[in-house]
Amino acid sequence: MYVGDGDGTVKVINLFTNTIVANISTGSKKRADEFAYNPSTQTVVVTNANESPPMVNILDAATHSVVGNISFPGASGLEQPAFNPGDSQFYVSVPETTGAPGGAIQLINVVKGSLSIAKTLPIPSCAPAGIVFGPSDQVFIGCSGSQVSSFGYAASYIMNVTTGSIVANISGITGSDQVTYSAKTGYYYASAYLNTVNGVPTPILAVIAANGTVLQKIATDNVTAHAVSVDPSTGSVVVPVKAKGIQIYALGGASTTAGSGTPTSSTPASTSKTSDAQSKRLGALFGMVAAAAALAWLL
Repeated sequence: MYVGDGDGTVKVINLFTNTIVANISTGSKKRADEFAYNPSTQTVVVTNANESPPMVNILDAATHSVVGNISFPGASGLEQPAFNPGDSQFYVSVPETTGAPGGAIQLINVVKGSLSIAKTLPIPSCAPAGIVFGPSDQVFIGCSGSQVSSFGYAASYIMNVTTGSIVANISGITGSDQVTYSAKTGYYYASAYLNTVNGVPTPILAVIAANGTVLQKIATDNVTAHAVSVDPSTGSVVVPVKAKGIQIYALGGASTTAGSGTPTSSTPASTSKTSDAQSKRLGALFGMVAAAAALAWLL
């Protein structure tokens, strides 16, 4: 597991021994933030959003070394990077940049000797934060909490990165820091911790179908619920919440032991589970999500 640290380093942790096996310097003294990973090439992308200009570092997971970095001149910062299995490329969420005041998704070339920004895909009125790829070269885009104040608009988007076109506009879901996708369920999950309704904070975990239909909104009642992950084998969703611990939401008819979701349609029926054997297993697996600024699962 790779974990970003506040001093710009990346810690590599062996989950079987719970020990740090490598400490990688990115060359920055500012926070190593969010990650993406290509399992075929063992390439890791980590953002250094607080640098001026912001940059990403490209790491080799096999050697625990830095391949190089890519600067983003004109960018206001960087958010979640994502790997697209469809075209084997990395993309980075940029809240605002020259020529794209509403933000952009930028394709980067991570081949050594050719490190560069290869393509810019502007987004209307968003200030993107979390991004994740689903089926058919489509990326789910969670807009940041500043979307409402900057543009007077509240929505998330699904974009086709081949054409750059918006294929779905998910109205009313905003303020998402991290988002994820489950191939098992076919759903996107957005940790909309800065979501608001009529100016009132309403943090939620949103469950969204691949076509952009909102299936469920689960109140998290806490603005610290900004991270989300999914167990690829079970489809269980994990959300760490300060002072409450790790909350696990299981799809299906599982018994509710701590809280529940409020469905907006008949499927999926989600419940929050925190006391069974699965909870212990997932708690061990995802426990560091609550403590780490960002991480990549190198499985």
